[in-house]
Amino acid sequence: MANILYPAPLKVGSKIAICSLSSGLKEKYHGRLDIVIDGLKHRGYEVVEGEFLRQNKPREQLNAKAHAEQLMGFLLDDEIAAIMPPMGGELAMEVLPLLDFNAIKAAKPKWLVGFSDVSTIACALTAKCQWATLHSANLMQLHPDEKNPYSLQIFETLTYEAGSKFEQGPSSLHQKVKPNYAQNPDELLNLSEATYWQCLNSTDKRTIEMSGRLFGGCLDTVGLLLDSPFLALHEFKKHSAAEGLILYLENSELTPTTVARFLLSLKLAGIFDDINGLILGRSEITQSNYDAFDYRHALYVALGGCLFPVIFDADIGHVQPNLNLVNGASCSLIADINEGKVLKASLKTELS
Repeated sequence: MANILYPAPLKVGSKIAICSLSSGLKEKYHGRLDIVIDGLKHRGYEVVEGEFLRQNKPREQLNAKAHAEQLMGFLLDDEIAAIMPPMGGELAMEVLPLLDFNAIKAAKPKWLVGFSDVSTIACALTAKCQWATLHSANLMQLHPDEKNPYSLQIFETLTYEAGSKFEQGPSSLHQKVKPNYAQNPDELLNLSEATYWQCLNSTDKRTIEMSGRLFGGCLDTVGLLLDSPFLALHEFKKHSAAEGLILYLENSELTPTTVARFLLSLKLAGIFDDINGLILGRSEITQSNYDAFDYRHALYVALGGCLFPVIFDADIGHVQPNLNLVNGASCSLIADINEGKVLKASLKTELS
């Protein structure tokens, strides 16, 4: 029986903590930060800034212990409804052993929202404390004028009660050029490239299905921890996801060769024995130093023989836009496939 704990729905007046997880924002990004924080306030939320949010000191002056103490303060504060880091960071992994998960378990659940290195902490909260967490665009991408439905879905999801359901599908377009918030703090998503989700292990015309509890994040960090005491995916499945898991992963900085190594290591560790399906995000890095070994080849090497469905180039991660994926929630994916292309797909999520 699942025992996922869903945070209370946000409402007007709810308090949101904005904090860095491993490194503060450089001054050149403060203009953008002010804009997105004003957007939260315009929605009626009360905003609390973390002490280190606008600091970007050398690591010897602002270490993991300081960030862990700050994060623990917000996690244990029952007046906080959600924590929204402005962006991922670099080394949230350092913070994990400094968190008191027993104390967190006794606190009121609250949303942790974002992707990239945010998922390092988010997955640990879901696995060790059974808190639902939200993998989505980061705060810095949520300009108050942004009208992308995935961005707006974030604020909808934060208002849902346990038992709520919502549905998503593939985007029509995705972003090719990264925004420059230092140069243009008001920049919105620039979606210019056609989106095509793909299926790695089905070339016939058919419909595929997968269902289970959602779990995942950034392959660069989460991929190193799935067999660790902080994520312990097998134990999480046994206690909170007896129906199985849909694992989702996205790549930030790994070359195709390294992606293959990471995925093969998960396979060898038995991680894939616990999943009913795998969804992979679009990769920023699609080519390696070897012309013949690209991102698709890396996936075939690591996953070509898997019996469960593998969807890739999905709207997850560092190539926007981002699906709203609730770690711990029940999910089902139905997709129509033809020659490896996903013609249409429905991703249904229930906060059960």
